[in-house]
Amino acid sequence: MVSHSNPMFVLISIDAYVQKYLADNPGVDREDLVERLRSALTSARAGARCACGGPIWVIGSAEVGLSCFTCITGEAEPSDDYEIVEAIHV
Repeated sequence: MVSHSNPMFVLISIDAYVQKYLADNPGVDREDLVERLRSALTSARAGARCACGGPIWVIGSAEVGLSCFTCITGEAEPSDDYEIVEAIHV
């Protein structure tokens, strides 16, 4: 399920994101990707914060470590970037 209900991120379920990601990156191990996403989501739910103090970006954190969108991308705000829907409701 993809939703545009959050003005900052395009919200997406883990399953939908994994499907999209694997379509673009067929060499990635599905189980490893899911585990990294779930681990980052668990950290977000536990209140993990970026070194700058901001909330972590689950999708980016699954790739590069527990950090916020801005620290990972260098951009101030997401523009059509995905975030796991459960992360927005922590």
